[in-house]
Amino acid sequence: MKNLVLGTAISALLAASGVQAATINDPIPVDGNNLPIIDASQTNVLYLSGASAAVNFIEKLITDSSVPAADKVCDTTKKVWKYKDSLTGSDQNAYLCTRATTNSNVPTNKPYILVYKRSAGGSAFGVSPIIAEANGDTANATIEFLKISSACTSNTLPVAGSTLGLITCPYDLADASKYSTHISDFGISDVDPGQFTGNNAPTGYLNVTSDDVAKLTVKSASAVTFGVPVTKKLYFALQAAQIANGSLAGCAVGAETEACMPSLSSAQIASIHAGSWADWNQLKVTGSTGLYDWVQANAAAYLPGSSLLHTCRRENGSGTQAQSNIKFLHDPCTEAAVATSPAADAVSLGFSEGDGYPMIHENNTSGSVGNCLDELNDGSNAANGFNNTYGVRWAVGIQSLEKKTAVSSNFRFVKVDGVAPTLANVVNGKYKDWAENTFQYWTDHFSDANLKKLTNAIITSAGAPEVMAALNAGFTHTFTATPGAFLAVPTSFAPEANGAFNASRPVNPYSHATAAASTNACRAPTIYNNGDAKL
Repeated sequence: MKNLVLGTAISALLAASGVQAATINDPIPVDGNNLPIIDASQTNVLYLSGASAAVNFIEKLITDSSVPAADKVCDTTKKVWKYKDSLTGSDQNAYLCTRATTNSNVPTNKPYILVYKRSAGGSAFGVSPIIAEANGDTANATIEFLKISSACTSNTLPVAGSTLGLITCPYDLADASKYSTHISDFGISDVDPGQFTGNNAPTGYLNVTSDDVAKLTVKSASAVTFGVPVTKKLYFALQAAQIANGSLAGCAVGAETEACMPSLSSAQIASIHAGSWADWNQLKVTGSTGLYDWVQANAAAYLPGSSLLHTCRRENGSGTQAQSNIKFLHDPCTEAAVATSPAADAVSLGFSEGDGYPMIHENNTSGSVGNCLDELNDGSNAANGFNNTYGVRWAVGIQSLEKKTAVSSNFRFVKVDGVAPTLANVVNGKYKDWAENTFQYWTDHFSDANLKKLTNAIITSAGAPEVMAALNAGFTHTFTATPGAFLAVPTSFAPEANGAFNASRPVNPYSHATAAASTNACRAPTIYNNGDAKL
């Protein structure tokens, strides 16, 4: 339905070079500066918007050589080009590749594929603009994407010997020459489209209704595991507190094992995100007058500059935020008068530290949440969009397990209700903070059958258990030897026998869908289609 809009200089290069019709055996042509020449007549182009946490998921699907041949979208033996924006490098991306010949679902009409991935604004931009198009609202359906032009510059390869080339493009929403606008072909969200209502609806968009959802083709992609990250200094302080009260007996502060992970309860996490606490002294420790005062005597090395509470959340419209609202605040799963609303950004409301309002920081991408946690942990203030004027503070965030942790990381995930956020615990029915992400498009969007076929090929390949296993290998954590964030869904793939967890073929036997009803994150997860579960 879209035509590729090339920068003037690139169009001129095409005309001057006399590019001929390419075959699948031809590499992507490059110019004298070793930048790829994009020939619109030889390239299937798709625009994908939504879930910022899924950018690693999409990138690995397109670029990772370990993806099974039958599921490949791109030929990773040939050069794959990644474009990124000049601001964060993750708000806007695009991927240019030679199509795979081993996947029968990939259309064969053109040798090259270009997929734009907008992450800015999060999951809501994988839902609301799609619905706007379905409702004839072209203005709200048209959103900003990266602009590939002669102003883009090539960087060195990110990994020695890699077939991935990295290109940076100028991006500035204040300058119309530094972005392009398009209607998304399809979207991805961390939760199903029906959840984007009330506090989960993005600014400028109407609440999603059941009539809206009925106009979409919605397909579950995978089950994404989420967690509760806290700044490293807070993590160690919580360890010290729970070692002292006996709940982490035998552990030492700084231990990175699952057994020695500190825990927060669902009610405590809900209280933090609802803004019920403004000071860490309000979280008490058995036998003391308060956590902050107690830690001063027992773990002084981990003290922040102030006991005031900070939260690094996502903005309204984020799927990551939506699933957290659903799991911990029951919003929007109960009527507005009963559901608990998440606390809003403190600065935008005019609050400063000490005003009695918790310091809530809304961020537009998962990467920005990571920056928020990083800077509050070490008191830094980098030029990355989060303006840390507070110094060292204890903070809680919201992230998926795609955000890997290492000993050097400035944040750690904690247990929830005593259960660690591992794939095995999800499969065994113990850990509940997970949701099915979904792809969706307006059912009548595609006038080009090949673009529709390519879209469905990406959706199908994205959810295969073998693809999940290949993706999970990159999501490592300090507390488990089994990395990962994703599980295939039982609505598309059969779980392992007896409901067991298999890292090489990870399938969740539980679902928020039933045999009679599609995925709804407000529905309690149950074993799908009379399957088996592990005790």
